[in-house]
Amino acid sequence: MNQSERKRQAILSAAISEFLANGFKGSSMDAISARAEVSKRTVYNHFENKEALFQAIVMEMFRYLQDEQSFSYNAGQPLDEQLKVIARHKINTMSDPHVQNLVRVIFAEAIHSPHLIAQALEQYQQSEQALDSWIKAAIADGRLREVDPHYAAEQLMGLIKGSAFWPQLIMGRPTPDSEQSEQIIEDSVAMFLNYYSA
Repeated sequence: MNQSERKRQAILSAAISEFLANGFKGSSMDAISARAEVSKRTVYNHFENKEALFQAIVMEMFRYLQDEQSFSYNAGQPLDEQLKVIARHKINTMSDPHVQNLVRVIFAEAIHSPHLIAQALEQYQQSEQALDSWIKAAIADGRLREVDPHYAAEQLMGLIKGSAFWPQLIMGRPTPDSEQSEQIIEDSVAMFLNYYSA
């Protein structure tokens, strides 16, 4: 990483901290430059305005989410084993403090600045489609009963996020440790398959 890239990352990190502390509207480019310990001119060299900074934070979040592997359905492998791999990867991503801060910044603006997060919400939904495809393949193989794949995927993610994402994000609860995470995965997958197995 060269010096310009390091400064850009420092500005992004400062913007995340500033938006978390004061909200998007309550933050200024002056405050962000002070947090980043760079000149205001340097901030503007990298980002045209505050909105451009916010969109860069959105893209940072989706860079993390899109790094998720594509989960290919395997007809020869037990469904629970495959779903546990998917769920484990989701929990690992959602437990990352950096990802949680990115999500906090973005969703904090949902009420105040819906236009800023419209694209973010659309991309967030698209990032969840790997599981939809997996469920669709399992249905086609006759191993899950006929259901809207997206609806079923949302139910599985709801079980997982209800214990391992939203309480941490909204209520500040501690991130589940490895043993707790495995229990959440085990129970969520079992409940899902108990209902949807063909």
